[in-house]
Amino acid sequence: MKPSHPSGPGPWIEINLSSLKANYQSIGEKIKPSTKIMAVVKADAYGHGLVPIARELMRLKVPALGVGSIEEGISIREKVGANIQVVLLLGLLPESTTACLHYRLTPILYSTETAQRLHRAAQVNKTRIPIHLKIDTGMGRLGVPWTEFGEFIKKIVSLKGLQVTGLTSHFGQADEKEKPYNQLQWKRFAAALELAQRAGIELTENHIANSAALLNYKQSHFNYVRPGILLYGCNPTAPFGHSRSFKVSPVMTLKSRILQVKQVPAGVEVSYGGTYITSQPETIAVIPVGYADGYPRSLSNRSEVLIRGHRFPVIGRVCMNLIVVRVDPTLNCRAGEEVVLMGSQGRETVTADELAKKAETIPYELFCLMGRLNPKRYIRLPPLHC
Repeated sequence: MKPSHPSGPGPWIEINLSSLKANYQSIGEKIKPSTKIMAVVKADAYGHGLVPIARELMRLKVPALGVGSIEEGISIREKVGANIQVVLLLGLLPESTTACLHYRLTPILYSTETAQRLHRAAQVNKTRIPIHLKIDTGMGRLGVPWTEFGEFIKKIVSLKGLQVTGLTSHFGQADEKEKPYNQLQWKRFAAALELAQRAGIELTENHIANSAALLNYKQSHFNYVRPGILLYGCNPTAPFGHSRSFKVSPVMTLKSRILQVKQVPAGVEVSYGGTYITSQPETIAVIPVGYADGYPRSLSNRSEVLIRGHRFPVIGRVCMNLIVVRVDPTLNCRAGEEVVLMGSQGRETVTADELAKKAETIPYELFCLMGRLNPKRYIRLPPLHC
């Protein structure tokens, strides 16, 4: 499949499904044969496109998908597959119980009210609904506080319309392997598992390992691991010096094209605020991309782009739909030439990690913004490891 781009000005993103496949297979080699992968496709598959990514993962025979909302779960049921397990990672509100039952989604529960609503719906339909229970082991987000789990599990086992198949939690600091808080969370989760087993629950779908824990804490793999950012080509532990040997392939590339090339004299104050002033005659390229397209304003005067496989600096402020780049006049760049803002061109690569660091954010945010705001083109090219 050859890459394509829109005919009008403006950026687009390319999603390399071959890279997604390579990352998925690499993760499979990292875990025990008895551990399965629950691919996290919430937030529109981190901006990569929920339905196309889920379809590709289905083609790769992924055992389960983790979504954020019931709407995402319904989209998978209607557009991707009827039989794959779909787990609602954020849980659901009580009024969504009927839809959850109808579309055969697996909810994560941490609310007695929602559990009771699901139980009643199951009884009306003469069925049992498989559920996972979430314990807050110390991250302070969703979940039953670990100190209250003993009482919570007693209430849940009394609801015969529900079938608890797994427990889950989430590490807050797993990207930093040596943090003692990780072991504290691990011990609290192990205690919750013991309480559930004492209550007579047969647990076959436990999961706590996100991408970072998948790499750093093999003991946390359990029945499922939940890779998200690893699937999309970023190593969550690399900034902290861990697991650099585990290579992943970037899936998303952000591209645009040169809109105009011109020569400007010395003393020109470039873009809003004049934060860059030419010190000599310079050749500049104006590129149609900006913060309205998910290219952060905080990259003003800080980032670089790729043209003909060379790096060139962004000068002046990033605008809503435009940036200005200083280019080598000897290259004779022309309007219409391809520009890579995140990704590879020739032998050079601008990684998501690099951009995120310069923008003082994280790749997750860049992926979500760029994926939401730009047209997507799905391609299959040999993966490039970074």
